[in-house]
Amino acid sequence: MSFLTEKKITAFFKSRKLAIILILLIIIFSIIGTHIPQKSQLKPDVYNVWKTNHPTEAYYFEILGLTGLFSSPIFMGLVGLLFINTLFCTRIMIGNAFRRLNNPQFQKKGYISGLENNMELRTEKEQKHVTSAINSILKSAGYKVFQEENCIVAEKNRFGVFGTSLIHVCILIIILAAVYGSLGRMEGDMRLIEGQTLSEDHGNYIFVNEGLFFYGNHQKFDINLEKFYTDYKDETGTPRGTAGKLVIKENGEEMKTDIVYSNNLMSYKGYTFLGNVYGLAPLLILKNPDGTIYSGSYLTASDTDNSGRYVASFEIGNTGLEGVLMAYMTVPLTSEITESGEIKQTPILFLKIFDRGNQIYDGTLRLNDTVKIYDKYLGYDRTLGFYDIKYWSNFYIVKDAGTLLVYAGIGLITLSLMISYFIIPKRVWVEVIKDEKSDATEIHIGGKADKFKFLYEDEYSNLVNKIEERLCYGTN
Repeated sequence: MSFLTEKKITAFFKSRKLAIILILLIIIFSIIGTHIPQKSQLKPDVYNVWKTNHPTEAYYFEILGLTGLFSSPIFMGLVGLLFINTLFCTRIMIGNAFRRLNNPQFQKKGYISGLENNMELRTEKEQKHVTSAINSILKSAGYKVFQEENCIVAEKNRFGVFGTSLIHVCILIIILAAVYGSLGRMEGDMRLIEGQTLSEDHGNYIFVNEGLFFYGNHQKFDINLEKFYTDYKDETGTPRGTAGKLVIKENGEEMKTDIVYSNNLMSYKGYTFLGNVYGLAPLLILKNPDGTIYSGSYLTASDTDNSGRYVASFEIGNTGLEGVLMAYMTVPLTSEITESGEIKQTPILFLKIFDRGNQIYDGTLRLNDTVKIYDKYLGYDRTLGFYDIKYWSNFYIVKDAGTLLVYAGIGLITLSLMISYFIIPKRVWVEVIKDEKSDATEIHIGGKADKFKFLYEDEYSNLVNKIEERLCYGTN
């Protein structure tokens, strides 16, 4: 590669115009991504409902890749180009900062006189005495002093030259963290019934989205929903709404316990747990004529219309029969008070059973009630009973591998901003010249700060006054 070609490539990637264009495009794509449903961010049933209701839009959006925008090659390419652009700019900034730090620039009278803060002084003292006095004053003011023959350069807050460079380094870290976090992220919904324990494994999520870099790296610790509260109050008596007490176990040993509600998340080994929706889970058991259990399970019923009534449809074992139930909690006529001071509620179950679309049962069951179901293929009755009811809850579980990197980037960018705005590099240049005609010594002194130059005027004036006092002379 020729030097000219390399120079053109470098100029392209370090261009500020390129950075502005890339940032604008990323903002535009991000806005589009917030208005178009993203397949990776929605549960399959939610996405399919939208797709069914908007078939034309879904068709074209999927063809254009807009339903997977944030992981698309176009979006990742824009982010990659912004990273390269920032990397080139950062490399140049760091190189310039090191050169400035290691190679102090001495300046002559012509440069010094062009500074906003400059002064010409005269004294009868010898040049050697003058430079020694100036060096002493600058060092006592916290400056690092360098001298070359009759020229002096003094620097203060020297490492502040890295402030802007560090900001760019932090931007690089945040970009890497965001990309790695999105590709290494795992998020999903796990449904737990009170008392149920499930392992943190792919197959136990009812919905799961795993990033490319996650590699199916599930930790497989046990998650138990010990208790679900419909109206939880914390230790101060403050109502917190619905809440679930989760217990994390590994190898049978309890590792962590916490109550998860809207403003209280639970974290463990990089996983974050957040309560989602909940419902009732009645236990229906189908028994053979001899009392043995044919089939049975807790059926998760959902309140789809916020009416307090929980509905579910299900198949009854392998009988070919289908059922629809509606359950809700009610207060009996003779109300009982629980230990927590609340009115005790009992469940009611409305049940319909269908045989190939024909309704064969429609009734109401309370706890421990049963109903006879005739199996016309086998020629005898089975008993379907309602024996228990519990709450279930979905927990939104997230593991974001880039979170710590993002926090580190934010912390570093805060530090670099403090360096950039509070550790401001300041420099003073001095040239001491012997006037052969008058046998006097001329002192040309000037200084400047990289930022807040108007605030530097007082410090510069104090330095000049101290030099005047030390040398005991007037000014021209």
